[in-house]
Amino acid sequence: MKPKDLQGKLTISFLGRSGCGKGTQAKFILKRLNHGAYHLETGRFLRQVLRKSNPTTRIARRLMEEGRLFPSWFGAFTWLKELIEKGHADKDLVFDGAPRKVQEAELIDEVLEWHKRPLPLCVYVDVPQKEAMRRLLARGRDDDHPSAIRHRMEYFSKKVLPVIHYYRKHHRLVRVNGARSIL
Repeated sequence: MKPKDLQGKLTISFLGRSGCGKGTQAKFILKRLNHGAYHLETGRFLRQVLRKSNPTTRIARRLMEEGRLFPSWFGAFTWLKELIEKGHADKDLVFDGAPRKVQEAELIDEVLEWHKRPLPLCVYVDVPQKEAMRRLLARGRDDDHPSAIRHRMEYFSKKVLPVIHYYRKHHRLVRVNGARSIL
């Protein structure tokens, strides 16, 4: 595929608090795109990497258990591996839970520009913190315990909100009310 052929490819990034429904929204879009779009699900990729046992994954596993944010390079490794090793750069891309820091948003922009693809559109799934916490406690995943959830809510305000402002500033943000029912 020639670089000019990538100019029509979509890249959509779903962001919001943990428990806001990013994955659910991403799956709706993937179903609508039904022509080979690729789901870059950061959380799933991270959990796959953490199945291995080495010094890096032991540190990362502890971070996940505590609900702490991974370094930018760790999350980027997971989706860059999908683009570089598995060759998914020629598909419509749907990011779920990335970028989580402004430097990650800038890196995604850089990678897409290098591929001569349009820059991503960010969909912010907005849910009040109290509702997100209720949902997380109800789903019962191992890393969804109260202290981990508290940490995730804190880093959302400190790290992810600036990413949302970054996309708003660049006129690439759509806000969705995630507190409504799925239907």
